Amino acid sequence: MGSNMGDRAENLTQARKLMSERVGVITRCSSVAETESWGFDAPPFLNQAVILQTELPPLALLDELQQIERELGRTQKTQIVDGAPVYQSRTIDLDILDYDGMCYQDSRLTIPHPHIGDRNFVINELVELGLQELIPTSCLETSKKQPRKMIPYNYIVVEGCIGAGKTTLSKMLAADYNAEIVLERFADNPFLPKFYKDPVHYAFPVEMTFLMDRYQQLKSLLSARDLFTDCVIGDYFIDKCIIFSKNNLLTDEYNLYKNVFDTISSFLPKPDMIMYLYNDTDHLLKNIAKRGREYEKEITADYLQNIQDSYLTYFRQHATMPILLVDTSQLDFVQSKDDYERLRQLVEQTYPTGIQRITF
Repeated sequence: MGSNMGDRAENLTQARKLMSERVGVITRCSSVAETESWGFDAPPFLNQAVILQTELPPLALLDELQQIERELGRTQKTQIVDGAPVYQSRTIDLDILDYDGMCYQDSRLTIPHPHIGDRNFVINELVELGLQELIPTSCLETSKKQPRKMIPYNYIVVEGCIGAGKTTLSKMLAADYNAEIVLERFADNPFLPKFYKDPVHYAFPVEMTFLMDRYQQLKSLLSARDLFTDCVIGDYFIDKCIIFSKNNLLTDEYNLYKNVFDTISSFLPKPDMIMYLYNDTDHLLKNIAKRGREYEKEITADYLQNIQDSYLTYFRQHATMPILLVDTSQLDFVQSKDDYERLRQLVEQTYPTGIQRITF
């Protein structure tokens, strides 16, 4: 699949949707990659490869794909200039690379695709999908991309205290694994700056606002997730509401809050695995200062330590899933590719239920 005109990402999304409705079941998708145009001078493409199961024979499949191309605004594929074909930009391009190992050729269709080994982005996508056998050996040897494992979990949460880097790592992992991402919308909470200045008066509204916003976000995103991504990665899990509220609220406020939480959280899915980024308060305060949010200047080391202790206590009491407690005090996964690789490799493994302590 490729698109270099209009809303390229949306063109790919609509093509997948129409293929699912008319052609068959899409079982796997590669990552979406931006690539330079191949064979002509034009804006770059977004490319993606998909694996699908279909009952259509090759030519019927081709007809359906070409009809989808036309409906998404595709015009003719090439122009003839000086007796030679010249490629054009297109809203969508759908090519059959392989059909269950079949060798097929007529005036309209050749399988395998005659250029399957000529384009690096095709090679990379096939390697990512574990289909190296479709690539000529000589071409595969020149490809720099190595097969990447898939995450053995459908829903992973990267957690940590304030300033631990959970949002940054979540974004990096989601980009690396073609994952749907769920990020906490702390900036939308109007009570948060007031809370750091006056926690006694603003603790309850800040916690209720976070709870309702997280509930709405998780309910909408996780119930209607993009089926063409490999998994969901979030930078928070809903139970953090209890961790923070117990630390911030008065007893009667907490009891009321917990009743509301218990009611609505029962409707939300729980993560299959949690990676908790553990760091000491000195490092956390430096990270907080580095990002320069005015209202976070009021955060103290004692407050961070209380929050971190509350996380660890909660995990010990509610370890109903694999929980990785990863000591990141000696890592800089933003600046160091090696450090990031250490963390990335952790999510490709399976773990027993319970707390796993990991130190580098």
